[in-house]
Amino acid sequence: MPALNPIKIFGQPVPFVSEYKYLGLILDAKLNFDSHVQKAVTKARNSSFALGRLIAPKSTLAIKHKLLLYKATVRPIILYGSLYGSPIWGTTSIRNLRKLQVLQNQQLKRIVNAPWYVRRKLIHQDLKIHPVLDFIKIISKKFFEKLPQIPNVLLQLPPYEPAVPSSRKRPPQGHIFYRCDGLHDPEVP
Repeated sequence: MPALNPIKIFGQPVPFVSEYKYLGLILDAKLNFDSHVQKAVTKARNSSFALGRLIAPKSTLAIKHKLLLYKATVRPIILYGSLYGSPIWGTTSIRNLRKLQVLQNQQLKRIVNAPWYVRRKLIHQDLKIHPVLDFIKIISKKFFEKLPQIPNVLLQLPPYEPAVPSSRKRPPQGHIFYRCDGLHDPEVP
């Protein structure tokens, strides 16, 4: 089997890597975000440990202030990338989402000093905090609802025409070029 030629950009070879950090997200070869979730959980635990005395159950700080500290410092670390990278979080495994949810449950239980028999769902309802999966779904839904409003014609999805009998489900050829032609003023040659 012949060796693969390295990919070059502007004459510089691009090395093959198993992980790559881009905009704070760690992308791996399988796009399952295992290493990103592991590092996010570790970083969030360290951040929570730094806030230990403020969020601790015996702290005299009000619950709403503890919750504000959690929302401002720990939760963005847990869900980093979910705001602008929400569409890609759908490819991660349930195991990774569970790790994030377990960490959030531990933090919320610690904030309200709840005994072991109090249900997590009740804590989430009382604090008005969405579970991790629901939060990601809400952010993703908002993202996809705003997508059609983007004025860039090249980002628009081509319309699907089921009336045309065809075995392939691709847009008609030249459709994208037709849309690009619409960018120019038809009166100007």
